Formats: sequence, C-alpha cells, structure tokens
Amino acid sequence: MPLMFRVSEWVALGYFLYLATAAMLVDAPSESRRCVLATILVAAAATVALALQTGPAAFAARDWMPLANLVIGYWLPAQLVVKTKPRLERALLRFDRWLCGKDVMTTYFAKAPRFIIEYFELSYLFCYPIVPAGLVCLLAAGMRDRVDMYWTAVLVAGFACYGVLPWLPSRAPRALETVPSADRSVVRRFNLRVLDQASVRLNTLPSGHAAASVAIALVLLALLPVAGALFGVIALSITVASVVGRYHYAADALSGLAVGAAAFEVARCLW
Repeated sequence: MPLMFRVSEWVALGYFLYLATAAMLVDAPSESRRCVLATILVAAAATVALALQTGPAAFAARDWMPLANLVIGYWLPAQLVVKTKPRLERALLRFDRWLCGKDVMTTYFAKAPRFIIEYFELSYLFCYPIVPAGLVCLLAAGMRDRVDMYWTAVLVAGFACYGVLPWLPSRAPRALETVPSADRSVVRRFNLRVLDQASVRLNTLPSGHAAASVAIALVLLALLPVAGALFGVIALSITVASVVGRYHYAADALSGLAVGAAAFEVARCLW
C-alpha cells in the first residue's frame, strides 16, 4: 500500500531533515548533536509508521501527532545552542526602547491596573492550550477534513520560528532588564514558574507563540468565523502580552504576526 502523507506530515518531515542538517553544521557539543539526531530519527519514524496504519484509531492519532511534532520541534533547536548573541540582544532592546519608550515597561508593571496585568498574563498563558483548543473546535464542528490544513498552518508558523534559533539565539528581555517583582500578579508568578520548568529558556525570533496563535486564528476565521474572531482576540492578546510581560521583544512579536499570516496563506494555497 503506498504511503499517503498529509501535507502537515511532509512539513514535519521536512523540518526534521532541516534540523538534522543544522545539527551537522552548527558548533554544538557532540552529545547534544547525537541527542538531536536520535530524537529526529524517532519522531520521523513515528510519523511515517503512523501514516502506514489504517482504521479509525490510526486516523485519530494522526490528527493529534502534529502536536507532538510541534513540541519536539520547539525543544530540539535549543539543544544546538551553546551561547547567545549579546549584540543581537542589545539591538532588540534598542528597538523596544525606540518603539515603546525607555521606561514604559517599568511604568506598566508599577502603575497599570491589576486587572490589566492579570488579563495579559492570563492571555500569555493561553499560548499553550490555544493549539489543541483550535483542533478541538474543528473536530467539534465536524470539519475533520480540514485538520490537515490546520496543522499545516500551525507547523509552518511554529517551525519557521523555532528553526531560526540555532542561528539567532538570544535571551528573553526579562533576563536582561530589571523587571519589577511579580507580586502584583498571581498569574505572572505561575507563568514564570512554567517557563522556568518547561521552556528552553531562550528567545525565539520571530515569536513562535505569536506566529502559531495568529495562524490558528486565521484558519478558524476562514472556516468558523465566530470561533475565529474569538481566537483572533486571544492571539492578539498573546502577542501584546508577550511584549509587555517581557517574555519577548517587540521585534519578535511583530515578525511573529507576519510569519503567522504567511503560514496561513501557505496552508490556504495548498488547500
């Protein structure tokens, strides 16, 4: 029986091939390189093996497999980073200060109403569940035939951001600036704990959170306008929150918006 890959599966396999090539080119420790290559082999083999299966269970598993590939695709590039680029970090900070003003972020944390701070911190927290939530919306609406389009947009958006990390590594602005304490926000304390325990602790330029959430919103807006409008509000809130919370630079967020829109156009053209 011939393999019938979905477009999103081709995207994942192409990204894994790119990462394998990057692992051989960057100046990374041999142990990290071997770990990346071994993980790529397992993930690619699992994707291909699942494509060979038939039946409802396999079909459902393929609907969700891209989520695992997205997470793997986020973690692997960071294993190839030895050190960040201080000149890049300084340039990103200069752009922030030119765009937003030198003290605007400090003023925001010190003087913004607490409900505003909590809203944006909660919005940023939604960057994690928004990916599976978008898929659930499509499945609940009986649009299983559009799942591949959805994942194509999301994977193109996410991988386009994560794949740049080995070449343009930087630290998040909160690691470089004196940010006021998180005492005013319960959600911020939780966000920082999550990032400390479950992130690669590196900054992606463009922002993968902004890119993926915008791609999701645009796909849903095209297929389910009401849900898409809601997800659009969430996506824009995530993007703003990533900057005011100093999780990302403004350049990350703005370029992430553009990547997310481009990823949607790629998926739409393929469908």
